[in-house]
Amino acid sequence: MDEELISFAAQSARFLQDVTVDCCQQFFWMTIAAGIFGFLMACGIGANDVANAFATSVSAKSVTLKQAVVIAGICEFLGAMLLGASVTSTIKGKMIDTSLYADEPGVLMYGMLTSLVAASFILAVANYLALPVSTTHTIVGSIVGFSLAAKGFNSINWMQVSKIFISWVAAPVITGSAAALFFWVTRKFILLSQSPYERAVTLYPFIIFLAVGVDLFMVFYKAGKNSPQIKEWGLKFMIPAGFCISLFLAIVFHFVLSPYLQKRVDAKMERLEKAKTDKENEDVVHENAETGEGGEKKSAMMKKILGEEDGEEEKVEEQDGGEPTISTKMSHSERIKKNMSASFHKTVSKIGDATINRDIEAEAFAGSAKAKEMWETGEEFDARAEEMFSYLQVLTACLLSFAHGANDVANAIGPIAAVIAIYNTGEVNSKNPVPKWIIFLGAAGIVLGLLLYGYKLMISLGYKITKMSPSRGFCIELAASFVVVIASFIGIPVSTTQCQVGGTIGVGLLGGEKGNRSGNLNPLFVIKVILGW
Repeated sequence: MDEELISFAAQSARFLQDVTVDCCQQFFWMTIAAGIFGFLMACGIGANDVANAFATSVSAKSVTLKQAVVIAGICEFLGAMLLGASVTSTIKGKMIDTSLYADEPGVLMYGMLTSLVAASFILAVANYLALPVSTTHTIVGSIVGFSLAAKGFNSINWMQVSKIFISWVAAPVITGSAAALFFWVTRKFILLSQSPYERAVTLYPFIIFLAVGVDLFMVFYKAGKNSPQIKEWGLKFMIPAGFCISLFLAIVFHFVLSPYLQKRVDAKMERLEKAKTDKENEDVVHENAETGEGGEKKSAMMKKILGEEDGEEEKVEEQDGGEPTISTKMSHSERIKKNMSASFHKTVSKIGDATINRDIEAEAFAGSAKAKEMWETGEEFDARAEEMFSYLQVLTACLLSFAHGANDVANAIGPIAAVIAIYNTGEVNSKNPVPKWIIFLGAAGIVLGLLLYGYKLMISLGYKITKMSPSRGFCIELAASFVVVIASFIGIPVSTTQCQVGGTIGVGLLGGEKGNRSGNLNPLFVIKVILGW
């Protein structure tokens, strides 16, 4: 009798599993749709989160927009592919109770899809309005919303959700305070000292040790969530490894790179000074030419500027009839090839002008009189000292971008992996395998989004909140790294974007204007950003 009961139970279990799998087979379209909207969300992450990481570097002119897109794209892609999650949670942060969907896997599949659709739409609106928002909170909010509609109030882990609410206030405030403190110390003891450049060079090894150590530790900590080996090694590996590497870099800089960087900085300052002098001379020549000074003939300087020399004129060969002719004839196929090449180059040029070749500073000032005023009246420091900080600023931005690619790409690929896992197995699991092609899809979407629309968020965070410089940007990124690391230990999910915004506000409050100590901030735009959260 017992054997018959066991046999009947086994047959019933197989029947239920077959029914569940067959039920999921009809939802094949969901896997396709999830892949499409997951890719769109990854584009939104690239245009928002990643752009925010490099906004201060671009506005401070540590790198150009084109360089920022290339560097960030490489760092994000490598971070995602090398250290991205091979296994991801079905629900990020355990915000809802997945056991409630064990008998209805199709409902969870549909919920993951609608969450991706909603999150993609919200990010598209935020990017269109150029508002820096948290992509993590966007997908979490979407998932919570679908679960409320599907299973009700009790399906939500409100203790975890409450931590999100706390982080909306705590993360920007703490980061702003930390950034203001770092900038106050930097300004008082380096930038406003009697010899700011020399002091910056002297303290550079210590700054490298501290900043790179913290950022490397954050990279290891975030990578540990995805790598079982790093997670097993724990803090006894992460902390010593991060700061040992930073100590090595500090020593290398002091004995090897410091003389090279100083020569590089001095050479750049000389080039800028020469360019400024040439521009002033050019303005004088044009002014003289317009007022008619110097007679009918143009001065030698004017001719040189306009690319003219005495006796030089364009010469065109003419036939006996006086008509111009081309000395070489081109075949039909060659003309087609030349036209196609010209058309291709023209198309590429148009795409570049619309994305990475934009003059975002001019656009920012043209669109916001307050932004232009802040940058004209903002406090300025020694140019050579600021140039030294630009190298650190770019390095910390690269490490932040690498860590972001390793960890936050899961915001886009997590729901995709959940939908595909349910489709393949017919079961709801707390963890799902993530094939490499899904990680590649997410990484490619992030890079594409950054390329196409990243400039919009760089204008907002880099130009419209406060005046930016390499020293200010470095303090903001260092403060954001500190807060993200500390919050990870405490268990509060914070947004890197909100930390960056909070740090920018903190530096703006302390930054001051020329001739006084008052803050240099755009309060109306700050309110707009906060309302966007």
